[in-house]
Amino acid sequence: MANRREFLMGVAAVGWSAAFSDALAQNALPPKSPIGIGGAAMGALNQGVPGVLEGLRSDPIRYVEYCRMMGAGGIQAGFSQRLPEIRAKLDQLGIYYEGNAAFPTTLDGDTAPFEQSLINAKALGATCVRAVSRSIPGGTGRRYESYASYAQFQEWERTANAIVEKVLPIAEKHRIAIALENHKDRAAIDHAAFLKRVSSEWLGSLIDPGNNMSFMEEPEHTVTLLAPYVKAVSLKDMGVAPYEEGFLLSEVVFGTGCTDQKALFEIARKHNPRIQATEELITRDPLKIPVLTDKYYAAFPAEMRARRDAWLAMVKAKQTKLPVVSTLNDLDQMKAEESNHRATLAWGIKNLTFPKA
Repeated sequence: MANRREFLMGVAAVGWSAAFSDALAQNALPPKSPIGIGGAAMGALNQGVPGVLEGLRSDPIRYVEYCRMMGAGGIQAGFSQRLPEIRAKLDQLGIYYEGNAAFPTTLDGDTAPFEQSLINAKALGATCVRAVSRSIPGGTGRRYESYASYAQFQEWERTANAIVEKVLPIAEKHRIAIALENHKDRAAIDHAAFLKRVSSEWLGSLIDPGNNMSFMEEPEHTVTLLAPYVKAVSLKDMGVAPYEEGFLLSEVVFGTGCTDQKALFEIARKHNPRIQATEELITRDPLKIPVLTDKYYAAFPAEMRARRDAWLAMVKAKQTKLPVVSTLNDLDQMKAEESNHRATLAWGIKNLTFPKA
């Protein structure tokens, strides 16, 4: 089987398309993992490095091929052009596809782009689209950074939920489900309550077991509450460590952090045996979660502070050395991102099993 260096030498000699086709014909690609890759985890590879690798975002066919070259069994991404070619490539490689859809930014916003993204995703074989509620203008989407008060957050949440309900008939019309991610915004209990109230087969959860750790939610708690509604996942093992204002939170290679992704995925799969095991390991510096500051608690109910001491004790007990990539040059950041994906996809082959079709 061709190794990474041999493959890239082939690319340099004959071009990407010919090198990939040759590797495919010779059965020289890595074994296909049951895990796929989420688009948010492809930042450095999408960007590329001048003179080394053209950014993958410029060519959707190469994007699909590159993910398969790393061992991915599927992708979660948003494409709007060359759809028949992409569908043919997905079918040729035997990998699954989940779409992306952007909600309108306001309650009276245009829904046409959202609808088109559903049409595109369905054309590529998706049964669901990942969607994230938009933050307030200028916000990061992280609740503890974006809102000055609990009342302001609650007003955002009411509007965000109303936007989801407004576009839900579009999903029903096209028969493709919205998988609403817990995106460091809604607490799991509120997210689950919203999905239960709406009660539609075309609206469910995209479970990210790492995001709500920034709320000092145990991932088992997050997954258990959202699993009855699950349509998709963004698996990610998390590493933690203390810092002077709280704790650091970082996506790490599966099996090296403090969360059990196999067990968490199985909780979700018991409720929906058809979900795919998409990973979203974002290669970046650790996020700072400032739970020792008053500002952190502004957008939460008062009882939130009661979680802090036990949570920080857990962080101290499970801390590890976390990766820092901002000190690397662009090429090394890209290599680190690819290495993380390869290691996590290989973990999937060893740890996740799926019934044969």
